[in-house]
Amino acid sequence: MPLPIRLILFPFLQSYDGNALSLRLLAAPQTDPTAAPAPGLTPFVVTDFDFELRFIADLAQLPTSGAAATIVDQVSPAPPGSGAICAALNAQFGIDASIGPIDGRAGAPRIVKYAPPAYRRATGYGGENPFLLTDDSYHCALKAPVAPGTSVKVAPPVMSWGKVLAQVLRQPLLAEAVGLVRPFSVTAPADIVAGGGWLFVTLKPGSPWSALAAMPGALRSYAARIAPLTEPRALFTPVLFPVAAAPAPGVAWDDLFRESIEYDDGFAKAVYARQPPQADPLADDEGERPPEDRGIQLGWDDEQIVTWFNRQFDINADAPMGVMGYRVDVREAGTAAWESLVRAHTAITLGATDLGDAELDWRVEVAPNRLTGDASNRSWLPSYMSAWTGPSLIGIDALAAQLRGLPAATPVVQGLPPATALRYGHSYEFRVRFNDLTGGGPAPGSEPRNGGPQPVAGLDFRRPVRPTGVAIDPQLPLDANPNAPPSTLTVSHPLLAYPACLMAGGSAPALLADIAPAMLAQRAPGLPDPDVDQLEIVVEVATPEPGAASRYLPLYTVTRAYPGSGPLTLEFAWTDVADARDLLAAPAGPLALPTSRNVRLRLTPLAGAKLDYYISEDVRRGETRLVAVRAPASDERDLLAQGGGSLIEGFFLQPAEPASLAMMAARRAAGHGDELDDDPLGRLAAALDLDRKDRSLRARPGRRLMIGAGALLRQVVGPDGASLTFATANDMTRLWLVAVVLELRRDWSWDGLDYLLVERDGVEVGRIASSTSAGHEAAGDAERDSSTLIFLDAIDAKPAAGAFPRPLTPSYRITPVLRIAPDQQDAPLTAAIVLPVTTPPAQVPKLVSAGLALSPYRRDPAYAASEERQTAVWLEFDRPPADPEDRYYARVLASAPDPVLTNEFEDVADIADVPLPVDPEPIRRIVPGQSDDRAGQASMQMLMPTSSARHFLLPLPPGLTPGSLELFGFFTYEFRVGHFGIWSTAQGFAGRALRVGGIAHAPPPLACAVTRSRGRLTVSAAFAEPVRDGRSLRPAAPVTDLWALLYARVHQADDADRRNILLGTRRLDPARRQHPGTAGVGDARAAADGMADWSSAEISAGLSLLTLGPDAPLSCLVVETLPGEVPYPDPLAAQLGYERFLRTSPLTEVPDIC
Repeated sequence: MPLPIRLILFPFLQSYDGNALSLRLLAAPQTDPTAAPAPGLTPFVVTDFDFELRFIADLAQLPTSGAAATIVDQVSPAPPGSGAICAALNAQFGIDASIGPIDGRAGAPRIVKYAPPAYRRATGYGGENPFLLTDDSYHCALKAPVAPGTSVKVAPPVMSWGKVLAQVLRQPLLAEAVGLVRPFSVTAPADIVAGGGWLFVTLKPGSPWSALAAMPGALRSYAARIAPLTEPRALFTPVLFPVAAAPAPGVAWDDLFRESIEYDDGFAKAVYARQPPQADPLADDEGERPPEDRGIQLGWDDEQIVTWFNRQFDINADAPMGVMGYRVDVREAGTAAWESLVRAHTAITLGATDLGDAELDWRVEVAPNRLTGDASNRSWLPSYMSAWTGPSLIGIDALAAQLRGLPAATPVVQGLPPATALRYGHSYEFRVRFNDLTGGGPAPGSEPRNGGPQPVAGLDFRRPVRPTGVAIDPQLPLDANPNAPPSTLTVSHPLLAYPACLMAGGSAPALLADIAPAMLAQRAPGLPDPDVDQLEIVVEVATPEPGAASRYLPLYTVTRAYPGSGPLTLEFAWTDVADARDLLAAPAGPLALPTSRNVRLRLTPLAGAKLDYYISEDVRRGETRLVAVRAPASDERDLLAQGGGSLIEGFFLQPAEPASLAMMAARRAAGHGDELDDDPLGRLAAALDLDRKDRSLRARPGRRLMIGAGALLRQVVGPDGASLTFATANDMTRLWLVAVVLELRRDWSWDGLDYLLVERDGVEVGRIASSTSAGHEAAGDAERDSSTLIFLDAIDAKPAAGAFPRPLTPSYRITPVLRIAPDQQDAPLTAAIVLPVTTPPAQVPKLVSAGLALSPYRRDPAYAASEERQTAVWLEFDRPPADPEDRYYARVLASAPDPVLTNEFEDVADIADVPLPVDPEPIRRIVPGQSDDRAGQASMQMLMPTSSARHFLLPLPPGLTPGSLELFGFFTYEFRVGHFGIWSTAQGFAGRALRVGGIAHAPPPLACAVTRSRGRLTVSAAFAEPVRDGRSLRPAAPVTDLWALLYARVHQADDADRRNILLGTRRLDPARRQHPGTAGVGDARAAADGMADWSSAEISAGLSLLTLGPDAPLSCLVVETLPGEVPYPDPLAAQLGYERFLRTSPLTEVPDIC
């Protein structure tokens, strides 16, 4: 709201020289100075004032307008030209004279500040002041987003005389020219000198404007406290006390007294300095080093300043702050003289009025700011109040402006550069002098009288800026060009920008001379870093190793010293090497770089070691420049080798047997998912020494794999080139998979391969693409000197329509195609392989007829004996095998003794279709040069061919001979067509089976034993002896009959041959034997013989009937018949043909009488 106030008088003490007291009076009009403030008064700019300086010699009481005082009269005429100056101000700013004084304290924000650690260390502050904060609220306010709807537009300010005069007050020459500031020097009253007191100024009664005293609130006076003046000294008025008829209530007088006493020398009491070591100027802890030097951050008296600011907005505290700004002094540690950092030159011309120029101490001002992201009603003072980077703290940095290409300007106030240079490795001290509202304050030569926590702040100034990156010549592209590999590289000193280059000892003229070169190079001006004396070179190669922080791995590190002046030239020695890790770092000379690799050079400038120079040792390491280079190899021989036992291998996989639901449930419960222990993909992975995951093949841990596959397989190669995923788990079955397994005899960083071309029979079947990545299995500590290349070619094993299956004979050619062809390279690899037939014959046997085949009847010339006739089962099929390379095969499925011979029924279990007892061949593995192993043929017996293409003989079952007792039985056979003349797998050996039961081989031969003595002839023979599992099953009473036939040999009538004439037949009676089942086969046979006798008389009688002599030669044979339920009495003669002949013995010669 508008205030009635028209004039305020503030006295500011300056010094006491032992006699005179110097002060500067601030006469502040609150309305238009060119107009009368009230009727009957003259304008301020033309009024000759007559002031009364009232000295109150009692410090024990507060100053009041009625207190006893020593009055010193001071006439102060209006400065000449003040009216013209105000008119010029009005013309320049367009001042709105209607705006009068207002009270802005209502609704004013709180002024707060963050207390940095440097202040807390200097004072021991612990957060007691509500306006001085130690938490992270300041940092949060800086980072907080702007609330939606917040407008950052600022309306053009409406200039009032109050605002303009406040700016005038900041220019001491102008303030005195207008009449706002009026210096006085008066003799100090003796009582004031002795005991101190108060000074306030008012208008002399009867003088111009004295009528304001009668107007309530129109004239205000404030008093300055005067300390006892025991000696000449500087004086300062930090705070003013209100002068009224009585002390105002609600004022914290104790704080005002303390402040007026502590600061009456005009010096700060808690000065702190900090050099920010990190890029974030607000961060208190360590962080990334700053890109440019921000100099030394300074602050002082945080508690007091923030208290003063908030007091200005306190409605109950009428105690103006007397401090306008601050003057910072510096000196090198160890010196006595202080130098002002705010020394400035000012020259003012306003309109037609030239106020001249002057060199004087200026000031640093501190003002609060509102943060857009801070929603609370707070304004923040900066964490640090100033920062020194070398030049003056006043005005613009002319050198920095010139370096940035800004146009030259002549400011009203130009800071003067201090003689004290800011240099790394030096130590500095700082103090702060206060500047009052009139521009007064302690002179640079003054010394503080009152102590404090830290009136002087010391700082060891160290270099916090790392060296920048180096420049190289020639300029190389970001991606290396292998067609133009560099042989040398020129590396210049890194440039140090302003102001760090001057802090390191550089000169401004040299820096200015770099402006033109910097514009051509499109960079900021700078000087070669004088601290850098070495270059660190780290030679790295790109690697597909997963999980690393970088795709590049270092080979070696070397350092090279910069020459005394000029750049450093690096020479490169490009080397063809199988393993880049074998390259050694040479202490001098060219750098050995591997070919056919993406090589990266990390060029890091290193600053020399200096004592107490760097803020930390890490600052010595500069910014790293990355340079990519690459050169093709000239010799790439010995690139590939066999990855296993052979270059190529063939695999034929059988599908997995379907798992039961119970088995799958158990595997899922055990955490194995749906993967079977033995499935085709798992078998293939084991054969190739790979891992499998779900339907994918991957490398074993610690190995790098690059894989590819032919188009016949439904598969996808992983994005890293290190995995092969199939559509289903059986996609690779019933195909010939030819695996090309190679070892790439280069370390993982080698990148010269474009792709690996695989051709079969001259036609491309696929490629293995080069990959710059690796699967996660390649992580770890495994050797990295080689990689595994695997290509899976799929060949359909089935023959073409209408053709018979034949072994496949593919030949392969493997060619590594390099990105850039070298001068020397190995010839492509070649290999051939024979893959056996996997397709069984399609033909199914069809049996037409069968029977027993007998060998021809043979006897000796005398017809005394005959040979045993050989017998075999013959089989007739509808046609011979369709494929000339196939044969008919037989296999016994089951056998059982003839139930007629056992005279009892014994259960025989149903005969199941038993698979062929051949290798299941879940995976068949073939290598080049492997011979035909006749796989599967041992599981069956090949039928013996005959002169007929459709007739074959069936051999006896394995393990049986013609005399085996098991032949007294029947056999169940299966017949198949199987491969014979071609190489096949066991599973592809035979086709579908024909099952035939009830096949009986010829029974064992029947032997006739004849003995003869003088009195008789005895014939014996064994009855049929059926067995099962080695146990005799013949009944106690044989079910067969044995008949002996005795013959006499005679000459044929023409004597051309011999003939046998039957003498007689006789049944062989069985001998007594053990109970069946209680003896073994041998014992049973010993008791199973039947015997028949002829006496010599019977024989002679028979011979005589035939008119033969008694010594006629005799022969004998035995026939075993199988009678029915009612045996015939003479089945060999009268009933011949009515009983089955089981077997007949050969004709046996009867020996002579012993």
